Amino acid sequence: MEVGGNSDIKFLVMELHYKLKQPDTYKDKSGLDIVLTTEKTKYQAGIYLFMAEQGTFPPKKKNVHLDLACNYSSPDIAVFAYRTHAHNYATRISGYLKQNGTWHVVGSRDPRLAEMFVRTKRVISVKPGDKLYARCEYDTTKANKTIAIGNTHLDEMCNLYLMYYIDRTKINSVERMCTHQQDFTLPREKEAWWEKYASNKTLMIVLICIIVILVGCPLLYCCKSYWCDRRSYYKRPNDGFEKLFTPDEDDEEDEILYKSYKHSY
Repeated sequence: MEVGGNSDIKFLVMELHYKLKQPDTYKDKSGLDIVLTTEKTKYQAGIYLFMAEQGTFPPKKKNVHLDLACNYSSPDIAVFAYRTHAHNYATRISGYLKQNGTWHVVGSRDPRLAEMFVRTKRVISVKPGDKLYARCEYDTTKANKTIAIGNTHLDEMCNLYLMYYIDRTKINSVERMCTHQQDFTLPREKEAWWEKYASNKTLMIVLICIIVILVGCPLLYCCKSYWCDRRSYYKRPNDGFEKLFTPDEDDEEDEILYKSYKHSY
């Protein structure tokens, strides 16, 4: 297939990376379809990459994270898909956009799932003056030594790829990468009224006891009253017991007999 025209590009090369070594008998089905057009399209796709270049994580920690943040100053882009990439200890990678003071989630995914571009819930417009963020979360509870960011499979990584489209005449003006590591704090949702009390264990125990008493006592009383009223009644002839009847709440005759019996003893 002829490519490149009068440019220096003479070949299309596809490079594949495999996570696990496959046996010699494995039949490779990797590949892709290329669709060509002789007309220039209005838009062109591109990739904006978040990538951590350094960082370490202590072992035996349930939740540690690494943050990246960059100001965006290029022409408008429309983000429509994203992909996450990390190694053995990452549990989630998320991307965020801060625009006019409002935070938006670009995408969030467990990097242990199949690596693929996932469509965003909506097309997200990124404009000059916006700020883009990425957070990689790790669980190192199974690690016996400090984990470092690096290029080998034994190291960790923190990569988030944002796929976008833009007017093809502006594609060369777009920033391609964010490597600036900067901690950030995500805005919390409005705190529920009970959350400020939930951290006080003593208060929570007292409240639980009060609720148990308020609910449990009336419930026990009702059960006791019901079963006592429904029990069988007896008379004592000589030294033995003889069962008379069990009153039926719907039987008026039973009620009259029971009241008469009750007053006679």
